[in-house]
Amino acid sequence: MVATVHPLATDRALDALRHGGNAVDAIVTAGLVLSVVDSHNSGIGGGCFLLIRRANGEIVAIDGRETAPAKATRDMFLRDGKAVAELSQTGALAVGVPGEIAAFHEAVTKYGKLPWRAHCLAAEQLAERGFPINAKFGSRLAGVAKDLEQFPASRAVFLQPDGLPWRTGQILRQPDLAKTFRVLAEQGSD
Repeated sequence: MVATVHPLATDRALDALRHGGNAVDAIVTAGLVLSVVDSHNSGIGGGCFLLIRRANGEIVAIDGRETAPAKATRDMFLRDGKAVAELSQTGALAVGVPGEIAAFHEAVTKYGKLPWRAHCLAAEQLAERGFPINAKFGSRLAGVAKDLEQFPASRAVFLQPDGLPWRTGQILRQPDLAKTFRVLAEQGSD
C-alpha cells in the first residue's frame, strides 16, 4: 500500500513495488516524484527525515534536513543593524544546503532493493514530459506569482510567457529539473 498527496507520486511508488522494490524504494520514488508534481510542499532543494523499520525490528533514522551554508553569518539578515525578515524568506539568503537527496540516496543504497537510477528516472520522466497541474498546485502558483517574477529561472518555469502563472489543467514541463534527475541518476547524490 502507498499513500501520498498526489496520485502520480502514488502510482510511481506502486510501480517501484511492482518492479521488486520494497517500502524504502516506494517512499524514495514517491518523494522524488513529489519534487516534480508537488514542489511547493516537497522537493530536492529541501530536507526530510526518514524512519525505517527493518524486518528484524531495527529502527533506522536518517536526518536529511537542510543545514546552513558554510559562509552563513549571524548578521546575514541584518541591514544597517536591523533585521530584514524578507531576506530570510525569499531569495538566495533564504535557502539552506539541501539534505533530501543525500538522505534518499543513503536509504536506497543501504536499505532498498532497486538501483538509485530507477528512482531518479521515475521523476525525470514526469519532469520532462510534464504533468497536468492540479487545483492545489495551480492555487499555490497564483499565490506566489509575485515572488516567482523576481527570479528569471523561476519565472521561466512557473510563469507563462505572458507572466501569468500556469493554471489548473495546463501541462507543466520542467526540462532543467529533468536534466538534474538524469545527472543524479548517473552520478549519485554528491
